[in-house]
Formats: sequence, C-alpha cells, structure tokens
Amino acid sequence: MDELHEVATAYYNNGSMEQQNLAWQFFRAMDVDGNGRVSIQEYTDFLRRTAGLAWVHPDMFRELDRNGDGQLDFWEVLTLYYVARTRTISCRSCLRPLNALYFTCVTCFDSPCGGDTFDLCVKCYMRRTYCHPHCMFLDSYVLLRAKRSHYPLPPGDHNLAQQHPTRMRWWHAFRAMEVALAVGSLTGFCTIM
Repeated sequence: MDELHEVATAYYNNGSMEQQNLAWQFFRAMDVDGNGRVSIQEYTDFLRRTAGLAWVHPDMFRELDRNGDGQLDFWEVLTLYYVARTRTISCRSCLRPLNALYFTCVTCFDSPCGGDTFDLCVKCYMRRTYCHPHCMFLDSYVLLRAKRSHYPLPPGDHNLAQQHPTRMRWWHAFRAMEVALAVGSLTGFCTIM
C-alpha cells in the first residue's frame, strides 16, 4: 500500500487543478461531518452508497490508515481514490482486488475480440489455484514492457515480424522475462558465494 500511496501522491502533485479538485471532492464526499478526517463509519457508509466501489473490501481501511490513528486524512483517502480510479480488476481465483503486481493471460489480453482479460494475483498464480485454458502469463510490468521491442528478432524470423507483429511482440516479452530471470539467478548465485 505504501507504493500505491506514493504513486497517488505523485499523480496528485503533478495533476491539473481540475484533477486535484476531483480528489478533494472525493474526500469531502466521504467526510460527511466535515471535520477533515474520515472515520471507519463514514468509510463503510460511503462504500455502501457508492455503487462503483462495491468491490472495495471494508478491511482496506486498516491498510489505508498509514499512521494507525483510526481515521483517514486526505492523503490516505487519496490512495483509495487512486485505487478506485485505476485498480478496478480483481483476481479471477481469489477475487481480491489487484492493487499491486499481477499476472495476465497473454492470449486473453491479446484477443481480437477485446473481451475480458484473465488476471491473477501473485499468490494464486504461484500456487496455481486457478482453472484456465491458456498457459502463457506475464506479470503486469513485463506485459507493459512488451509493448516496446527492445530485443533482436529470433534468427531468420524477419518475415514473421511483418506477417505477425503481435506474435513478435510476445516473443520479445518472453525474451525480456528470460533475461530478467537469468540475471536474477546469477545475482542470487553471486550472493551465495
């Protein structure tokens, strides 16, 4: 949650006056008594009456309450605002909101039909607690990096790149993941010595 708080603050600080006003309106809508703090009761009431936030778990209050004082200030609510605006997907296995790194099925993501993606939290992907017909998954960071082609084409596949640019993009993504895993393994090996 600390990383999400930092990201929300960065967006707020670099946002337009209109974007900052929207964040304050969100806060004021929660702070019913106008005391500049959001109690657990104000928080749960707000979640109940705001249909678009039905997916937010009431227990998130404790995670948002960075200083542990039992109330949320503007900056703590700003994190919820950011999560509500950007993290509206949940794990297909455990149904928890995906607030951090997660895995996405490449086949579903790249579907020409534009249907739903199949996303999993790290724990469910690692434990294989899901049932899905496809087996190619990438984490959200590698998936983003796959949108850029930084790696050379496989030998002899220059025509393939022109015929199947999407397939080549995924080849690059998997190649990036292989390099990252190899570097990570090497780093682990060196620290043991």
